[in-house]
Amino acid sequence: MSRPNWCRDRGTWCLGVAVIAAGDSGEGAREFTCTGGTMDLDDEAAGDITCEGLDQAELMAMIGLQLSEVDMLQSMFPGPRELVVDDPSVLCDLRDFAEGRTLLLPPRLDLVINLDVEKGRVNMSINLPHEYPAAQPSIFVRSQTLSRQAQHRLNQELREYIKTLQKGDLCIGPAVTWLQEKGESFFDDLVDTHDDDQATVETKNYKCARLWIYSHHIYSKVKRKDILDLSREFDLTGFCLPGKPGIICVEGLAHNTDDWWQKVRSWNWQKILVKKREEEDHPGSSHDLATFRRFPTFQELGTDNSIRVKSGGTHVNMGDVFRYLDEHGCGYVFRDYFGINGRPT
Repeated sequence: MSRPNWCRDRGTWCLGVAVIAAGDSGEGAREFTCTGGTMDLDDEAAGDITCEGLDQAELMAMIGLQLSEVDMLQSMFPGPRELVVDDPSVLCDLRDFAEGRTLLLPPRLDLVINLDVEKGRVNMSINLPHEYPAAQPSIFVRSQTLSRQAQHRLNQELREYIKTLQKGDLCIGPAVTWLQEKGESFFDDLVDTHDDDQATVETKNYKCARLWIYSHHIYSKVKRKDILDLSREFDLTGFCLPGKPGIICVEGLAHNTDDWWQKVRSWNWQKILVKKREEEDHPGSSHDLATFRRFPTFQELGTDNSIRVKSGGTHVNMGDVFRYLDEHGCGYVFRDYFGINGRPT
């Protein structure tokens, strides 16, 4: 069983969680603690954040706690656009699982909290693994009025704050409070921040990165559109190859690729990981970033790129994929994905 325990007084969250599985109390009961789950951007298993060894009762307890926290958040943010659950039917499915009406594990819960701070508005995107709160959630904060650098710094500091919390405690509430208290500071001196950004373009070393990402499959039209939109938002070039397997390449400034990956990895995936990361330091100007890029834009690959598609659009001709990579000076990465040297067909 699980015993959630919280209070909120004058903007402060007091959270405590005791989780007991395999019995209500006494002999045979055991306290459950997290054995895994991080928010490290370099973790190749990101997107499949799990705690090993969870049985049915423990998962039911974790999901029950998630639902309790969501109920609490909905009472704190009752407005129609304050707290948005991406797929409300998932809440019903999770509740059925937590209360033992089904043994089928539902999708993970995605929600967004639109939060007004003193000097602006932030959007807090949250993905809860089934093992949360024993495993850490994936949280990414965006704002249309923040510079990319300020947004990057905000997310870094929020992740560091979450790491200081007690493992196994509910942490969405404390993260919201942290944003309410600290968020406005990232909106300070927006003009100066803009000037700093311009100075960065002129004088600071560019760290460029290229991420080669493997997904078990990419079919969803919604995900494919979001991948395109997000890549353009972060000024990234590369491509998305839908099907099974799914392949994504993004390249650009390193902090932009990191923020993009932090967001994309938080979506529901059967499996997604970074197969290869390439980095270069480029002193000088934005011209050096252009020389780093292998792709002129970000696009979804398909028949328009002479890549033959078969099996109703679920599989592509790998010889065509190798040819496309080779044309962009990236044929070497085929072995990183598939363990063999590619050849055009």
